[in-house]
Amino acid sequence: MARWGRLATFLVLFSSAHFFLSLDSPLGAQQTGSAEKNSPLREADRAYHQGNLDKSVRLYEQAVRDNPKDAAAFLSLGSTYAEKGDFDKAAEALKKAAALDPKRADIYIDLSIVYAEKEDFDRAVSYAQKAVKAAPKRASAYHTLGLAYEGMGEVGKAIATYEKGLQADPKSSDLYLTLGNLYGKQRDFDNAVKVYEKAIKSNPKNTFAYSNIAYVWEEQGKPDRALGYLIKATEVDSKDEVAWYDLGVAHTKKGDTKKSIECYEKSLLANPQYYKAALSLAMAYEKDRKLEKAAEFYVKAMSLTDDPRLKEVILRQITRASE
Repeated sequence: MARWGRLATFLVLFSSAHFFLSLDSPLGAQQTGSAEKNSPLREADRAYHQGNLDKSVRLYEQAVRDNPKDAAAFLSLGSTYAEKGDFDKAAEALKKAAALDPKRADIYIDLSIVYAEKEDFDRAVSYAQKAVKAAPKRASAYHTLGLAYEGMGEVGKAIATYEKGLQADPKSSDLYLTLGNLYGKQRDFDNAVKVYEKAIKSNPKNTFAYSNIAYVWEEQGKPDRALGYLIKATEVDSKDEVAWYDLGVAHTKKGDTKKSIECYEKSLLANPQYYKAALSLAMAYEKDRKLEKAAEFYVKAMSLTDDPRLKEVILRQITRASE
């Protein structure tokens, strides 16, 4: 249920939005105004937002050939390479961006994340420290540095870094959330709850904080209190598929199959590609003896995964449901 992995690891950081902590990439070119003057760059931005990463990379490469001194174009190129999973090329492009604009913090943030993905945490820390130096009041710089320390296993340094970041930006709900996640992973649930409450106070629409507080209460044997926070998460964002899924799981644990089915259905409505919701919905229908519906969603779940082992498990479930 807990979603602290979503902010406590680099791979799926802010996965519902962009890959990077800077969240602006690859819009760096637009921030400097060069996109208005450079057609390939403008077209690259458009291709990126349409989800066509291959085309956007080709156009960003053309943009940096046309203007090899455009740091924003190299930043956008590096960011897009990273989203494609080509971290070596991402690092190469981002280093060129840093050489051209050495005071720009988001370049160092992205470099830190790239090296964390490569599990080179020494460099990840080094670049994150440069980001903090370039932007000492920017929460995302401390966020990146703390995550790099987490990657190294330096929990104490990570906590101290997050706390410094919150001193610099006391309203950073995401930074409170990540600190709460770290406390949660250390099973320091008292501090986790305190920090999550601050995340909610800073941003009452932070559904992750509600979900993760619920996980903490459940771990402490208080499922009813957990349920209240999960319900609140769906009220805050009725289109959050993970919030609906988490609530469905809670109802399943309480033995309320009808309510769990309702929640899994709403999760799938929010995201029809959400494999876990499809599989859980199939299992709930099977438990409710609605075997045709169970088979339907087992088939859907199987269509949403490429993992042959999971497909084999689902096939067994379909066979069992049809007997």
